Amino acid sequence: MDPTDPPRAARRSAGEWLFQLTTITLGVLIALSFDALLQWNAERTLVNEARAMIALEIADNRRELEPHFASFGERIAKIDNGLKLVGELDAGVEPTVREVDLTFGFPSLNDAGWQTAERTGALALMEYPEVQQFAEIYELQSLFVDTLGPAFVAANHAGAIMNGTADPFGMSPASRDLLRARLFEVRAYFQLGHELGLQLANGYSKVDR
Repeated sequence: MDPTDPPRAARRSAGEWLFQLTTITLGVLIALSFDALLQWNAERTLVNEARAMIALEIADNRRELEPHFASFGERIAKIDNGLKLVGELDAGVEPTVREVDLTFGFPSLNDAGWQTAERTGALALMEYPEVQQFAEIYELQSLFVDTLGPAFVAANHAGAIMNGTADPFGMSPASRDLLRARLFEVRAYFQLGHELGLQLANGYSKVDR
C-alpha cells in the first residue's frame, strides 16, 4: 500500500450505527415535541385571550342593557301617552295630553370579541359546550338588536308626524291614523325586545360571574 494514500475509515460496528441512529431519532423527536409544545402554548394563549375578550364584551353589554330595562316602563308610558292624545282627538274632546315625548334611548351591544374569536380560529380550539353557550348568547343578542332598528325607525316616523304638523292638536284623521299605527308599531317592538332582552340578560349572567 502506498504510504501516501489516505487511511481508510475504520469500519463502524452495528452498535455504533445503532447509537447514531438512536441519537438522530431522539433529536428529531425532541425537535418535534418542542414544536408541538410551542404550538400548544400558542393555541392556549389564543383561546385564553379570546375567552377573556368575550367575557369582557359580555360584561360591557350587560351593563349597557341594564338602563334599557330600567326605562322600559317609561318608554311604554310615553307611547301610551301619544295613543291617548290620538284617542282624544278622534273623540273630539279637549285633549288632556298637552305634550308627547317620543325620544328614546337605545343600547349599543357589541359582538367584536365574538367575531374576532371566530376569525382567528380560537373558537375551533375551545370546548364544544363553551362555544355553544357563547353562540346561543350572541344569537339571542342579534335577535334583540334586530328589534331596535325597526323601533327606532317607527319612533322617528311618529315624531316626524307630530313635528310636521303646525298644530299637532289639529291633525287630520289620516295623520292621526298614521301616528297611531306607528305608535303601536314602536310599542310592539319594545315589548318584543323586552322579552328577548330578559332572556339575553339571563344568558349574560351565566357568563359574567
